[in-house]
Amino acid sequence: MKKKQLPAAESWQALADKLGFDRETAPVLVQALTHPAYYEGNRSHHAGDNQRLEFLGDAVLDLLIGEYLYRHYPEAQEGILSKMRAYIVCEASLAEAAVALGVDRALRLGRGSEAGGDRQRPSVLADAFEAVIGAVFITQGVEAARRLLISQFASKMEHLTPADYEDKKSLLQELVQARVPHGVNYKLLSSSGPDHRPHFESGVYCGKLLLGRGQGGSKKESELAAAAAALATQESWLSKIE
Repeated sequence: MKKKQLPAAESWQALADKLGFDRETAPVLVQALTHPAYYEGNRSHHAGDNQRLEFLGDAVLDLLIGEYLYRHYPEAQEGILSKMRAYIVCEASLAEAAVALGVDRALRLGRGSEAGGDRQRPSVLADAFEAVIGAVFITQGVEAARRLLISQFASKMEHLTPADYEDKKSLLQELVQARVPHGVNYKLLSSSGPDHRPHFESGVYCGKLLLGRGQGGSKKESELAAAAAALATQESWLSKIE
């Protein structure tokens, strides 16, 4: 069932209530939800965007997700733990968590970024989610941040397999080369956004057959996302490359 789209003020208040922000700490959440382009054309009234909180939230994510994985997988070596964490905190995963939490509906965007589709852009949603984590940490402490992250990612972290966290490009290449010798190739389909916040879309092909599309904040991220999409839908194309 599709979620009801709430007006901006109601969306913000619903998120504040869910995360435990009160009147005193609410301004920090507002800042976490303020995209840098919100003040476009009106820099004199710039009251702060979410970039500093994003920086903090990124560090908190790495620490707490790393701690959870360290405790939950006592036999896993450092290299495997790093791959697991990278999978959990990747752009697509954070964007998904942002939508589940309602961050997308509460974002404060400029007119241009709103018209450009930034409310649904994975890179923007992932950045905002990190900023919200930073806001929770700075106002409510590490335990509140830990509870929030566990509520969002525990089910994903508890049953990780190599198919989840191993390099998707390598897994896809091995899968395809088991059937045809030439493997796959990647093509950049589009790029957009300013230099400080680019957005890329790539496709992965076997010959002329499109296997998957992916988006990301770098060409590499978009290719990884394309490979992941191809692996997830392999039943639809695998027989076509024989």
